[in-house]
Amino acid sequence: EFYKKDFQNFINYNIKDVDLVYDLEQKLKLIEQVCALAYDGKVNLIEAQTTVRMWDVIIHNHLRNKKIVVPFFEPYGDQQSTIEDSGIQGAYVKDPLVGLHKWVVSFDLNSLYPHLIMQYNISPETYVGRDLNVNIDKLIEGQLRDEDLQNKLRNNDVTFCGSGCMFNRSHQGFLPELMEKMYNDRVVWKERMIEAKKKFEKTPTVELRNEIARCHNMQLAKKIQLNSAYGALGNKFFRWFDRKYAESITLSGQLSIRWMEKHINQWLNDKIGSNNVDYVIACDTDSMYINLEKYVEKFHNDVANENMIDILDNDCREIFEPFIDETYNQLGVLVNAYQQKMKMKREAIADKGIWTGKKHYILNVFDNEGVRFKQPKLKMQGIEAIRSSTPSACRDSIKKALEVIMGEDEQSVIQYIEEFKKKFEALPFEQIAFPRSVQNINKWINHGEIKSACPIHVRGTILYNMFVKKYNLEAKYNLINDGDKIKFSYMKMPNPLQNNVFATPGFLPAELELESYIDYEKQFEKSFL
Repeated sequence: EFYKKDFQNFINYNIKDVDLVYDLEQKLKLIEQVCALAYDGKVNLIEAQTTVRMWDVIIHNHLRNKKIVVPFFEPYGDQQSTIEDSGIQGAYVKDPLVGLHKWVVSFDLNSLYPHLIMQYNISPETYVGRDLNVNIDKLIEGQLRDEDLQNKLRNNDVTFCGSGCMFNRSHQGFLPELMEKMYNDRVVWKERMIEAKKKFEKTPTVELRNEIARCHNMQLAKKIQLNSAYGALGNKFFRWFDRKYAESITLSGQLSIRWMEKHINQWLNDKIGSNNVDYVIACDTDSMYINLEKYVEKFHNDVANENMIDILDNDCREIFEPFIDETYNQLGVLVNAYQQKMKMKREAIADKGIWTGKKHYILNVFDNEGVRFKQPKLKMQGIEAIRSSTPSACRDSIKKALEVIMGEDEQSVIQYIEEFKKKFEALPFEQIAFPRSVQNINKWINHGEIKSACPIHVRGTILYNMFVKKYNLEAKYNLINDGDKIKFSYMKMPNPLQNNVFATPGFLPAELELESYIDYEKQFEKSFL
């Protein structure tokens, strides 16, 4: 109908859509990234978005060039029962030290899983067996330093990893060989990206912005390939699938991060003169966040805050990183590694950091991987401001509130909250309501009544449909169906609905006269406070 009755606008809309897609591609380079993955992996475009198929082809071509025959695929092998009985053990995530911390520095292990494959020479043709006496706790506590075990490793020319699996060291496996090549390619692109970012901070230009996006996507394409190798190894539909390979990677990752957590704590306690203080705020797979407040008080108490970033940057480079390198060298000797590949670099320097739980934190970052910011940037994970379920009116306001928390004092935060509450209470329903997607509406209706334990947004949806029908408004307002986007809000009691919630596809129908019953107090508490 649009095409027939208003052809010019129909064309205008299509032109606008093309422009938007083009602008998105200029900024994000996602299509370019898929093309890069496909051409690099020698797979079709659709297969560039998969794990198993892409790695099957990458390995096949690599072995073919070396004149090595690829074995036939035997689904599951003899492992079907074990893979169904239990999952593969995953990464280590430490329970964080909840609360506010000053002078937080984060360190990150470079491409952890690919480097673990290289360090322990993890590959199907290098596997030689498993020592059930070896586990992470024994390695960390130093119970496996006896001469007999060390002689066994060296005489048989094997290394063992966190799972106790042993791999031959006499030659490099095809999987570590592929990892090494891909990682070296990624380093080149990442260095170009960081260099462009440094220039952009000084002189922002469109050319530099596009160069950052291009380099970012190329290094990300390599990163995706590298990290997806682990995912393929843990997938039972992969030609080279084996639980012991995948678990050797994850448990060796646990060993690496826990090894450093223990030694960095011992080192800082000795250096600062404290006793059994836990300076490691949080660990997550390949990242470690360290509280340096007491370190700053002891060694840099006379340094002004504005100069502290330079001081900590220098200390991380000249003191912390050499200690970390030496500590990982010791681990490499202990496990008789094929090559020492654990490299932990400083990532962020923040004057403040707040943790509320696992993977829930916010950092006020002044320097990230050597890129210095004119104004600090907030690094957030798991915080409400970046969730799609947060009302639109609250997203920017929560971010601003967090900036006040990080940059000012408590009284400023209280004042900001009071001012925003006044603005919030004057906003319409559609700006303060919670956005959701609704499913299984009819499942929660029984003979025209809402069942108990019905999810709150579904309850609000059922009430909307009921009232639209009751007031014969179906010609004006569409009913909500499964899969539709809705917005719901708490309502004050008593009200005409006789319920404490109501949902709509967008606006409140004026005919229902519900504006005065919106529970702004509860909405503010749940969505913002």
